Amino acid sequence: MAKKSGKPNRAKPSQIYAIISITMVLFVLGILGALFINASNLSKQLRENVEISLFLKDDASQDQIKKLQSSLDKKKYILYSDYVSKEKAAEEFEKEYGEEFTELLGFNPLSNTINVHLESSYTHQDSLNNLEYQFLQNKVVNEVYYHKSIINLINDNMRKLSIVLLALGAIFLFIAISLIDNTIKLSMYSNRFLIKSMQLVGATRKFITRPFVNRSLINGLVSGLLACILLFVLLYLLEKNLNIVHIQRDIMHYAYICFSIVLIGVLLSYWSTKAAVLKYLKMKLDELY
Repeated sequence: MAKKSGKPNRAKPSQIYAIISITMVLFVLGILGALFINASNLSKQLRENVEISLFLKDDASQDQIKKLQSSLDKKKYILYSDYVSKEKAAEEFEKEYGEEFTELLGFNPLSNTINVHLESSYTHQDSLNNLEYQFLQNKVVNEVYYHKSIINLINDNMRKLSIVLLALGAIFLFIAISLIDNTIKLSMYSNRFLIKSMQLVGATRKFITRPFVNRSLINGLVSGLLACILLFVLLYLLEKNLNIVHIQRDIMHYAYICFSIVLIGVLLSYWSTKAAVLKYLKMKLDELY
């Protein structure tokens, strides 16, 4: 019984090879996307760990201090605040360094302090300068202190890391597009005579292209889903054994990555397959050999 000429053979090894190859390329793209997410989380954690100390005036009453801390906690740019009395600060200092300096000096030179931690988006130098000015407008705040050098170092390093990751992302995306395109064209090479034969017997371009394009869409979808499964298996193993990723916390970000790699797989498969079919339709029969 003759085979239907309008449908490519589903069991061809070239199709399986294409699916495996595209899956691995998309999997690498997914890893790169996960790296972006974790780099962003690391940057956020470093910024939010920066502590800004508000040294209070000695004549500030407890009511004034509580009122100030309450107003700070209501600010959208402050994650949380922590009040440290001068007595508690002295105890911690003596415990850490083993020196009873208050007895030596005869008084406690430390100040009552409110330590605040900011939202990561407010830890840039311009924002910090504005916030420092606002804090100093309060009549009970004597001085504002934070490690400017550390903040500048974090910002500079995170900026450099972002540039490197963006460059790597662009390079890997270009490589992925090239590899997927070449893989699909290679798999379509074995069908070149079938495509030309259908054209010679009078089949329209749309009729010839449709089955190959439909198969490519399925292959791209399957490859994308397999890449997502591999990515989540890898993330699960990293979370379980090394605790360096948090799937549940960043589930929406990883969902966007999976959607993106599935979309890339489908669109590139469609585009490359259609381009390959049209290429063979334009070629003369002698050029196929």
